[in-house]
Amino acid sequence: MKLSIKLLEAEHEFIANCPELDVNCYGTDRNEAVRRLKNVLQFYMDSAQEFGLEIEKFDDVSIDGEQVALAWTESPNTHATKTIN
Repeated sequence: MKLSIKLLEAEHEFIANCPELDVNCYGTDRNEAVRRLKNVLQFYMDSAQEFGLEIEKFDDVSIDGEQVALAWTESPNTHATKTIN
């Protein structure tokens, strides 16, 4: 699955939006907003796995059009999942 993260600046905060999953997170700066959104995406993947649900892998992630690297980590259930770094 290809995901994009779009950043919006609104007054004194940033909003990181993932339109493919309709998820938004805010932060006081760009890095905080993106970090919070990454945490939500990781929680989404971990929760789906915990409930035995199949989800598409996040093969391609971009932030405002710039590709970001993905790294594999082992979850507590010993199934490999992707973590966005």
